[in-house]
Amino acid sequence: MTLYQQGDVLLMTVTIPSGACANGRTTLAKGEATGHAHRLADATDGLLYEAADGTLYLRVGPHGATITHEEHEAITLPQGDYRVGRVQEYDHFAEEARSVRD
Repeated sequence: MTLYQQGDVLLMTVTIPSGACANGRTTLAKGEATGHAHRLADATDGLLYEAADGTLYLRVGPHGATITHEEHEAITLPQGDYRVGRVQEYDHFAEEARSVRD
């Protein structure tokens, strides 16, 4: 498995489940506080899919795809399928994990 990270967004190489449906969006994740977003620089470079449980997947075409964000360096992904996730942090005092948010 190969991992790519941009801020709080984590992209992992996977096989997209057969039940996931293309959703036509270009935004992978949106920041709650700032409104900034992790998104495809060019909508034709990739296609976002969503599974019934809300998990997002990204299929990147043969020319790769660039992911942009207002506060982070752009990253370029090679062709392939990815699960879009969030970086987790663990609070040892509360004994719980939670997603990191921009």
